[in-house]
Amino acid sequence: MKTFWPSGLRARLILVLLCSVPPAWGLVFCNAVERKRLVVCDVQEDVHRLANLAALQEEQWVEGSRQILIALAEFLRLHHDDPAECEAFFTAVLKQYKRYANLGAVRADGEIFVSAVPSSDVVTAVDREWFQRAIETQEQVISDYHVGRITGEPVIVSAYAVRDSTGDVPAVVFAALNLKWVNEFESAVTEQMPDKSSFALVDDEGVILSHHPDPEKWLGKSLPNAELARAVSEEGTGVREIRNPGGVPWLYAYAPVRSRLKESKLHLILGIPEELAFASANKVLIRGLSWLGAVVGLALVAVWFVSDHLVLRPVGALVKATRRLANGDLSARTGMGEGRGELGELSRAFDRMAGILQQNEIESKRAEEELRSSGDKLRNLNLYLEGAREEERTRIAREIHDELGQELTALKMDLTSLVGRLGKNQNAAIEKVESMCKLVDMTIRDVQRISTELRPGVLDDLGLPSAIEWQCEEFQKRTGIPCEVALSDDSFVLDPDRSTAFFRILQETLTNIMRHANATKVQVSLERGKAETVLEIKDDGKGITEKEISDPKALGLIGIRERVLFFRGEFAISGTPGQGTRVRVSIPDDRGTVANDQDNHS
Repeated sequence: MKTFWPSGLRARLILVLLCSVPPAWGLVFCNAVERKRLVVCDVQEDVHRLANLAALQEEQWVEGSRQILIALAEFLRLHHDDPAECEAFFTAVLKQYKRYANLGAVRADGEIFVSAVPSSDVVTAVDREWFQRAIETQEQVISDYHVGRITGEPVIVSAYAVRDSTGDVPAVVFAALNLKWVNEFESAVTEQMPDKSSFALVDDEGVILSHHPDPEKWLGKSLPNAELARAVSEEGTGVREIRNPGGVPWLYAYAPVRSRLKESKLHLILGIPEELAFASANKVLIRGLSWLGAVVGLALVAVWFVSDHLVLRPVGALVKATRRLANGDLSARTGMGEGRGELGELSRAFDRMAGILQQNEIESKRAEEELRSSGDKLRNLNLYLEGAREEERTRIAREIHDELGQELTALKMDLTSLVGRLGKNQNAAIEKVESMCKLVDMTIRDVQRISTELRPGVLDDLGLPSAIEWQCEEFQKRTGIPCEVALSDDSFVLDPDRSTAFFRILQETLTNIMRHANATKVQVSLERGKAETVLEIKDDGKGITEKEISDPKALGLIGIRERVLFFRGEFAISGTPGQGTRVRVSIPDDRGTVANDQDNHS
């Protein structure tokens, strides 16, 4: 299935072009991120400005409530013995100031005896924190948010102690500020808020004292977002991106408000939907990406069509010539020797390279043929020398065994006969002759050993399997290392050349084991297959290394490899550190192959 995306040089040119796109995208995104950062800073400045404005207006209300409380305290001081008149006056004042839920007075024992909002029950304020603090401080105090016992509405109470002529506090006047009015009171703040944003004034416990919009829905309730409440409580001031209860991401900025309404801290929270807050930054981002996409599209079209004429055609000729060269056609040329620029120079360099390769190939083939001929001659010479060496060993072994052995045996017989002829009084001569007999016996054994080492007769008389068993027994006697032998068939017969090769490989391997392996056990196996004979030798020594295998001074291994190579066989040697070495020799049984090679190179 063909794909639309091109391959080759055109694709790489397009890729180079596309590599310039991410930095451009990065600049566009960085610009958008910077704009968003400025928006966040502006929102943070807005919330601080609104907090200062809220604090200023609150200060004005606190001062106004103080003046009202002073007036109520003065009237109460003059008419404290007439509660009905006081109540009428308080009611008249309440009608003028709609911001208050109630106005009243409390005796020193905590009983509310004057209330602009009538109550049928006796109400006490003795447990109210604002009443206790007003008695103690004899100054204006402001309570925390609570629900009024007479009005049943959420209020914040401003209280003032009434002092008589003696300085005692017979009563406390109070003004209960309606939280609903607080929301209206913040109208000057909300007028400066962004569209579709929200505004909330909360205490340090997260209770909402003022909210815009929908004040009735939120007044007196806790912030619904726990993450926002925790951030406001812990940080005091900052900006957070948080999802509102509806799952819509909003940008919330919060700052503390210097307030006298409450002893505890107040915080102003300004919330703006991210979509609205970042509308300008997102618009710039979309416009920048659109322009960038258009530029990249035009550049891609230009690269697609212009590159074909300027780049792809010359490169195509180079590729075609290169393929011919790779397929072995050293006569391949680009035919663009007159071109200009880098591609023209590349074409001329290619043509020169192809010419040099063609000439080198001719010379290489000639040298390879000469090397192969020399290698074959050396291998045949080596085989001839090995054969001559084996023949010489056989001749010397036979002459030592037959001639020297017989002569030594005859000498021993003469010495034995001489002992019998000597008189009993010639003890010294007898001892000398017996000593000569022992020396002759030792010489005969040495002759037999040397003769066997030169050419073991068991190899010629009984065949390769018996020769391998004998050699392993001799190795075990000489070294004390156990040597196990496994023969698949101890009756098969190989031609003399292969038998000699296997036997000499075994001798060389056992010698290497004795000298270098530090082995405690050796295993030798000889298997006769349908078309090959396999000799395998394993030991449990230190294990040969790759460096030792490839060492050019390892003449023994080189000799084994050459013996096997002559018979077109396979030689493998491997070692595992601490676990030993394994040697495997496989030689095919095709006698005609070697004979033909000898005839061809003789």
